[in-house]
Parts: sequence; C-alpha cells; structure tokens
Amino acid sequence: MRSRAEKLLIPVFALGLLSGGAMGSWGQRVLFHRHMRAGEAEVSRALDRLNAELVFDDAQKSAVEKILSAKQDELSVLEKERSDRSFAVRQAARREIALLLNSDQQAKFQVLCDIADKRIKERSPEAR
Repeated sequence: MRSRAEKLLIPVFALGLLSGGAMGSWGQRVLFHRHMRAGEAEVSRALDRLNAELVFDDAQKSAVEKILSAKQDELSVLEKERSDRSFAVRQAARREIALLLNSDQQAKFQVLCDIADKRIKERSPEAR
C-alpha cells in the first residue's frame, strides 16, 4: 500500500511543473514588455533615442520610423502567437493532470486552475 506522501508525489510534481511554466511565461512577458512596449509610444521613444545619438536627417528619420513601426507590428504578432501557444500548452497540461486525479482532487484542481486563470488575466488582460 502506498503512503500518503507517495500518492501526492505525482500531482505535486505536476503542479510544480505547471506553476514553473506559468512563472516562466510570466517572466518572459514582463521582460518582453519592459523592452518592447506595444504601440506608437515605444516607436517614438526608440526613434528619439536613436536620433539623439545618430542625429538623423528628415529622410533618415522617416525611414527609421517606418522600419520601427513595421517591426513593432511583427513583434505584436509574435506576442499573440506566443500567448496562444502558452494557452494551448497550459490547457494540455491541465487535461493530463486531471486524468491522474480522483473526482475530489479534480474539483480542487479546477479551483486552483480558476485561481491561476484569474491571476493570469489580472497580469495580462489580453491573455486567455
């Protein structure tokens, strides 16, 4: 007969993996937004910073602004793809964990997942 600790080992390990993945995702998001804030404000800020060092003429400034705007749009698409992929991986992990749990554990696990989803939504409103 397995001890209580042995019975909890797999669910606790799985929850650790899930929470570690969530924290890693959150950390990446924080760093991403710190370095590449979305929108024209970041483009303008980056352009001003470059112009202060390089002193662009009007044509250069216009061309660099177009490049920065285009790349900002590409980064926004990448961030959306990353967010969608994170959601899919998180859901897959939850389904796999739920298969290991009895009905009482599944109910508690669902509450934990709901809490995690709420926290994710608070930190990142555009996330699912």
